[in-house]
Formats: sequence, C-alpha cells, structure tokens
Amino acid sequence: MLAGSELWLLRLMADRGLALLDASTLLVVIEERGELRVAASSGAGTVRLRITPVQGSALGALYLAGEPVALDRPRGQEAAWLHELGLEARAVLIEPLNLEGHGGGLVIALRTDGGFRGPDQQALGAFAASVSQRLAAERSVEIKRLRYGMEAREHERTRWAREIHDESIQGIGALRLQLANARDLDDTHTLSAAVDAVLEGLGHEIDGLRHLITELRPAALDDLGLAAALEALARRAQAIDGLHVKTVIDMGREPGTAHDADADAHEAGRRLDPELESTVYRIVQEALTNVSRHAQATSAEVCVAVHDGVLQASVTDDGKGLPDAGRLGPRGDGLEGGFGMSGMRERAELIGGELEFSPAPGRGTLVRLTVPLAGRPTPVSQG
Repeated sequence: MLAGSELWLLRLMADRGLALLDASTLLVVIEERGELRVAASSGAGTVRLRITPVQGSALGALYLAGEPVALDRPRGQEAAWLHELGLEARAVLIEPLNLEGHGGGLVIALRTDGGFRGPDQQALGAFAASVSQRLAAERSVEIKRLRYGMEAREHERTRWAREIHDESIQGIGALRLQLANARDLDDTHTLSAAVDAVLEGLGHEIDGLRHLITELRPAALDDLGLAAALEALARRAQAIDGLHVKTVIDMGREPGTAHDADADAHEAGRRLDPELESTVYRIVQEALTNVSRHAQATSAEVCVAVHDGVLQASVTDDGKGLPDAGRLGPRGDGLEGGFGMSGMRERAELIGGELEFSPAPGRGTLVRLTVPLAGRPTPVSQG
C-alpha cells in the first residue's frame, strides 16, 4: 500500500508530466497485490474506475505486456482499457513503470485533440524513469523513518523498564529486606521503628509509580481534558525539574456562543477528539522533557489556541537554542543519541499536522504544532 508521502509525490509528478507533454490527461497506475490502481491523475479526464484486476482486464493486459505503446485514434480492442477507465482519447502514449522490486505500473498520457509525435514518446520514457527514481528515493526515506520510529519506541520501552527496575523494584526490595531484618531480630521496638520507616518508604515508592503512570497516561487528560492535563504537566515540570512553566490555553469559542461567564467556563472545558488531545499532550510533554534535559533553560511557555478551524500548540523556552546540524538525526530530527524530536514529528504527521522547530525570539527554541480541525472526529463528550 502506498504511503501518504508517496501518493503526494505521484500527484505532484502527474501534474508535472501533464505540463511536460502538453497532454489532456496523465495517469500514474501502480500494481499492488494483483490489482492496478490509478494512484495519481492530472488533467481534464475523470477516471470512472480507479482499481482494476491485473488478470482478465484490458488494462492488465497492457501492463503484463511491459512494452511502450503509442495509439492514434484507438478503437475496438485497442480502446477496451479506455472504456474500463471511462475515458476517451484521440491519441495515447503508454510507458511501463519499473519500481525496482516493488512491482511496477504504467504512465499513461492522453490527448483528446491532436496526436503525439516521436519526441513525445521519448519524453514520456524519461518522465517514467524519473517517477521510478523519485518514488524509490521516497520509499527509502520512508523505510528509514519507520525504522527510526521503531527504534524510538524500543528505546522508550527500555527507558521505562530500566526506570521501573532501577527505581521502584529495587526500592521496594530494599524496604522488604529492612522489614525482614527487623522481624528476625525479634525486638518489638526495632520492628516498630522498621515498620514506620517502611511505611514512609512505600509512600515515596507509590508517589514514584504514580509519576510513571501519569507520564504513560495522565488521568487528567481523560477526565478533565487537555487544558487541565497541560496545567498539571506544567506543575510537575516545576516541582520535579525546577523549570518555571507558564501555560496559555485558549480552546476557542464554538460558533453562536455568547461571551459571558458561562461561556468562558464552557470554553475552558472544551474537548477535542481523543487522538488529537493525546497527540498535543505528548508533543508538549516531550518538548518540555527536551527543555529540562538539554536546553539549559530556566523557564518555558506552553501555548494552545484554537481559532478559525486550526489548532496551534507551542512550547517556547529561554535556553541555549537548537543543536547544530551535526547533532541532528534523520530528516533533521532528534538530538544526538535520542529519538524525542523524531517521535514528535511522527505523531504530528499521523494526525495530519505539521511540526516546526525554530529559534525563539531573542533566545531559546520554539516548537510549534499546527493541525487543521476540518474533518476530524467528533470531540469526546463532556458529560
């Protein structure tokens, strides 16, 4: 299955091929699992059938032949594949597409008035080769990105496992040993003092586990919404890392809502769909983690605003700024030895958003997420 970035590339290439050949319509057809799919089309022609089986179809026969085709006034059997797609043409050029181990396809150029000339066939051949090369390069980048994302998730699981083992399990084990030693001494006073110490230690361990659970999935996000969860996240950053975090949350006012005290309360508690709330929270959380660990900052500001059908969330710090290019990972993501920035960008892409890293005004770093809200699922119930 073609990835979103590959489809975008093919659509862009189809537009360029249309202009290059001065065609009426240009199609890029890709073979996937025994089917031919019109992955991209440009021009005036409207494709009626976008998926055709390779076996038993006229278009499939052209694909299996694997040869360039030039047709002038196609009719009868020559035009059968055009009828399958619901298209008409005065002249046709077809060039096989070799995708280097990932199947193949066809590039089809149509003209509804006038014919193609000899140089046009050569131009289409060169264009098809360019499409193959660009798609192979895009797939290589996509594979690297997916592999990097898998490494990031494994890195994160390893971090949680190490933290639970090194902190919680060892701490509880030490408390157990302390209690067992006091029991074996058979001294009531010593046992009572040990019980008090262990109870206090267990309280600390419970607090630590609660912190881990909150990082994994904050209850405030589910129960109270994004604004409350981000404010709690800011308080924890200050308490644990000593980072002063200011939050500015404007969830927007739904159309037709009057501006009064009730409306302000409704706005503060406005919910977004669960996937979007979770993604915004995780990106802000990772950005604040990067600030605490790497930025040498004393303060940060978290801003979330919903206006005109667009959500913007940003984290700005007063630290030392972005790392130099030599310390960035694939696609300019990730601090050296880490995966945070790459994971943030991947989360943004999964919800159709865009993530930017740039210098903050004056000093520090600005991380900004922009997400169009059109077409997103219905927000979660507030009841």
